[in-house]
Amino acid sequence: MGVKEFVEITRPSNALFSGVAVIIGGLVAGGGMADIYKIILVYLVAVFACAGGNTINDYFDYEIDKINAPKRVLPRGDMTLKTAYIFSIILFLVSCAFAFMVNLLAFSICVVACILMYIYAMTLKKKPFSGNLLVSFLTSITFIYGGVAVGSYKGVLILTLISFFAMVSREVVKDIEDLEGDVKKGAKTLPAIIGAPKCFDIAFIFLLIAAFLLYVPFITGLYGYIYLLIVTPVVIFVLYILYKITKDREEPGKIQINIKKAMYLVLLIFLLSALIYRII
Repeated sequence: MGVKEFVEITRPSNALFSGVAVIIGGLVAGGGMADIYKIILVYLVAVFACAGGNTINDYFDYEIDKINAPKRVLPRGDMTLKTAYIFSIILFLVSCAFAFMVNLLAFSICVVACILMYIYAMTLKKKPFSGNLLVSFLTSITFIYGGVAVGSYKGVLILTLISFFAMVSREVVKDIEDLEGDVKKGAKTLPAIIGAPKCFDIAFIFLLIAAFLLYVPFITGLYGYIYLLIVTPVVIFVLYILYKITKDREEPGKIQINIKKAMYLVLLIFLLSALIYRII
């Protein structure tokens, strides 16, 4: 066991994305060079907290991952469960230490988020829908966290809502993708209880709401016609995903990946819009 396994179990791409989401949240909220120190700190908070969450998730999902994801660090035997558990706690503590250096609000949010991530991995992930809602909430508040760093929430609240609804849709589809392993290990996820077809319908509704919300910044006057121009192609892409949800129900893996791509595009659009409208 070496450094590679410690990095791999954190799923670094996801952890780094959480950090980037915080930075985007800070920039969208109006943060500038004067806020760079706190933005860097909340970036580190998000990265370490997400890394801890991913690690503790793999710890509690060990038996299920032996079926659904046997190539992960723990199922293939490259790290002991005890080591993974201790490592996750260390990551959570480091995250909270960085949050304490930002301000009391950032520290409080971080502590609560870490506790919720632990509870999610331990129990809620295996319960119908509540786990989906919680992980979507935890992912979405990273944007608000960026606002906490700069003391403003302009633009980040609607971005948080869009992210939340899109994430719920993606999480439900991911549960459909993992249905076989979850059923074998007795995890009572939503697809295991009500079936995949109804879950696809739920995913459709949440993603449709996210698509409508993409136009709210223009309707409310937060951003103007430039935003409308660049967001419309993304809305069309989301509508395409919605079509695939109704037609290609045998490919939940591709659907959830496309939702993730759409979320990346939305982040890029909000970042570009915030920078453009700051200049003009």
